[in-house]
Amino acid sequence: MNIAIYSPNWVGDAALSLPFVNNIKSKHPDSKIIILCKKWVSSVYLNHPDIDELIVIPRGKNRGVINTFNTGLLLRDFNIDVFYSLTDSFRSSIIMWLSGSIRRIGFSIQYRGLFLTDKVELPPKNVHRSLKYLKLINRTKFDSNGKFIFFTENELLWGENEIRKLEFNDFVALFPFSIEAARTFPREKISEWINQSKENYLIFGSGEESGKAEQIVKNNKNVSITSLCGKYSLRKSMILISLCKYAIATDSGLGHISSIVGVPTLSFFGANRARVTRPIGKKSFSIDKSHRCKPCRKNICCLRSITRTDVNSSIIKVLS
Repeated sequence: MNIAIYSPNWVGDAALSLPFVNNIKSKHPDSKIIILCKKWVSSVYLNHPDIDELIVIPRGKNRGVINTFNTGLLLRDFNIDVFYSLTDSFRSSIIMWLSGSIRRIGFSIQYRGLFLTDKVELPPKNVHRSLKYLKLINRTKFDSNGKFIFFTENELLWGENEIRKLEFNDFVALFPFSIEAARTFPREKISEWINQSKENYLIFGSGEESGKAEQIVKNNKNVSITSLCGKYSLRKSMILISLCKYAIATDSGLGHISSIVGVPTLSFFGANRARVTRPIGKKSFSIDKSHRCKPCRKNICCLRSITRTDVNSSIIKVLS
């Protein structure tokens, strides 16, 4: 049987979909597992032993009527029997229908039911994202001790050599940026949290965030801190992150990556998002001060309320 999975569109959500992938394979061990994903999340699924085929939608080919039809019709060559959609977009349901798959399973939202054979009711909003995906196969839990992201020996060897070149052994990864400005660490809070620290910090992010990262470096001249924003692909960044001492993360995709590869990860949340999107790694710890504001004023208030004492005590917890 050929089983396809339409991946979520963001790195963090893609990371949270990995327990679903593992459960699908354990449920159908003899089936061929196919992942359909956007280019920018494909690194999350590379080298996964439970994935037999990775179909990547190139940048620029993920929007528009013509691209939608072309993608759906292309999938007919894979003779898909069952197609799961982990994204809630209307477009994904059309692509599933065009693929010719026999069963098309997804959440009934945004009129997607017209193109689905199996319509699943959305879970309550406070259900964790990883468990939301598992609801599609009637699972309510997963093995948190499982391995979800896989690197080859050559990839790890490259990472170790690269860290030696950077002369940043035993470094701390810092992920201050998010796709939403309200989730990005305020620069003055970063300075408060790491002031006079003896750690070696490496900032990870995209090329678009490199200017902001350099400003953080300039604001913290009394600390060993370097920006790697835009200098590596997501996959190479993931490899380097897997080698860090621990990570400090905002609510972001990289925070999920560090957690899921087994790095002790301290994540900062607001707006009650921790209960829905907190990292799932065994060595992760989340700070969420959403209880301070009623009604909630979104993430930025929560982030500004986190003190250096909060950070230091949480680092001790996550490392222990």
